[in-house]
Amino acid sequence: MRPVPRWPPWLGARVRRALAAGAAVAVAALAFGWPHWRAQPLAAAVTLVCCGGFAVAGGLFAAGRTGRRTGAAFVAAAAAWAVTWAAAWNTGAAPLVSVFAQSVFFLAIGIGVLLYPAGRLEGAAAKPWTAAAVVIMVGGQALLCAVSRPAWNGFAASVTWPVLRPDHQAFHGVQRGLAGAMTVLAGALVVILVARLPRTGRLDRALTVPVAVAVTFGVTGALAVQSTLIGSDAELADVLDVYLFQGVFATVLPLAFLGAALRARLAELIVAERMQRLLVAPVSVTRVRGALRTVLGDDDLDLWMWADGGYVDVDGRRMRDAPGGAAGRWRHEVRTSGGEPLATVDLAAALRDHEPLVEAALVAGGRALETVRLQAAAQANLERAREARERLVRVQAAERERLAADLKHSARQRLHDLEEMLVRLEVAAADPRAREQAGTCRRELTEAVAELEALARGMHPAILADAGLAPAMELVASRTAVPVHLDLPADRFPPEIESTLYFALCEALTNAVKHARADAIHLTVRTGPDGIAAEVRDDGVGGAAPDPGGGLAGLTDRVRALRGRVTVQSPPGEGTTVRIVLPSGDGA
Repeated sequence: MRPVPRWPPWLGARVRRALAAGAAVAVAALAFGWPHWRAQPLAAAVTLVCCGGFAVAGGLFAAGRTGRRTGAAFVAAAAAWAVTWAAAWNTGAAPLVSVFAQSVFFLAIGIGVLLYPAGRLEGAAAKPWTAAAVVIMVGGQALLCAVSRPAWNGFAASVTWPVLRPDHQAFHGVQRGLAGAMTVLAGALVVILVARLPRTGRLDRALTVPVAVAVTFGVTGALAVQSTLIGSDAELADVLDVYLFQGVFATVLPLAFLGAALRARLAELIVAERMQRLLVAPVSVTRVRGALRTVLGDDDLDLWMWADGGYVDVDGRRMRDAPGGAAGRWRHEVRTSGGEPLATVDLAAALRDHEPLVEAALVAGGRALETVRLQAAAQANLERAREARERLVRVQAAERERLAADLKHSARQRLHDLEEMLVRLEVAAADPRAREQAGTCRRELTEAVAELEALARGMHPAILADAGLAPAMELVASRTAVPVHLDLPADRFPPEIESTLYFALCEALTNAVKHARADAIHLTVRTGPDGIAAEVRDDGVGGAAPDPGGGLAGLTDRVRALRGRVTVQSPPGEGTTVRIVLPSGDGA
């Protein structure tokens, strides 16, 4: 027989501790303000509810996964508010403790707001604001006590008071100065919160905006009530009324934070449903990544899948950077139920404060991740084949350039030497038949040298290696039977890019001359963020279609080997446009 639970599920240990803290603070507020509450039962009820609720909200927030230090600061603020009511006794040191407890009350609230959500004072302005708040709230109150008498503050003349040099005019001047400084301090707090918004993630921004609004409302109301005591001597009843209204206004803050926490918890509960709705068939690595980006509010989120002993991206490329990720990013590893690596997610560092939400999204997408793991492995194999082909193209380009150089500088020189020997033999030969034979050999050798030079130029023209793509294409255009209008950059590109682009453009020009019956050809090369884009456009008959064994098919294969793409537009009667896009090669 199962034991009957002592507490209902919703009343866990953390909730019980928060309720206990609220009850303790409420009892303390009742005890400290008892002389006043006896004649003000309605005010007592409102204060005890607000004060206890302040502590309960802070305790619940402190018990959550995020904002624990903020919640602790709010519990401390609630306790300080309870101590503030010691002024009601109006004897001994109670009023003095009361006024400083009021300063601690506001100070704890401000620091608690700045600690959210990271639990530390972030940003260049947070620590200076805290230091200024301590000086203004505590130091300013000490200065106010030093230049005043207790009666001026609404307390009995017999209470303990650290008066040093009482001056009625100075007292009201310090009051006004302190009120102005507190106003500036409150405005600075709101500015700091608003300035944080562009640097926060989408989730934190949705939680921070209501908090900033609550801070503005609560602080404005508290300062407005405080201003009623400035410029004249106060009565104790007036002071206690100010405490009451300030506390009520301040209660908005922990409630706003508690609402933010509940909203974050609600997001965790509905994230599974959102993931399932976004992960419609067919499931792919790209679709899973897109769903995570949408649910977690991070447009830069990236996803790597474990395949063949390493992580690969959505295109099958291996992860090459450090496992820790870039600055401002957070990498979270996902494992299978058996503890094996499954995936790694690269997220904004701000999402570390929402790890439960991230975990909920990944758990909801776990089956999809398992499904696309085989897809990622296949993509990785395809990517390795592409890389091998790309390396082969680079090696072929380098080898073609080397062979061309060898033919130009070595073989051609030997043949020229042989040609000179034949010339000397032709001159020296006494026999006419021998002289004629030597002349024939010399002419044949001259033609062979010309053919060899043409072959070397076809393998890799020297001008391409020495001067670049633009001069090489200018030379080709000058030898083309159809006028070619060129628009080429003077930039140099990696050798394999220049070689591939050169031969692809030559093939496109050849097709335009042989098949298009064009009167003019326009050749353009541009560099941009997507890579190097080339276009060969003619005004011919159009209707061109890539033949599996034709020149355009070979051109396409050559470009694709370097991860490029070729598109052909050739409507009948409107000419042909061949567009070639190659990566810039910066990452090669």
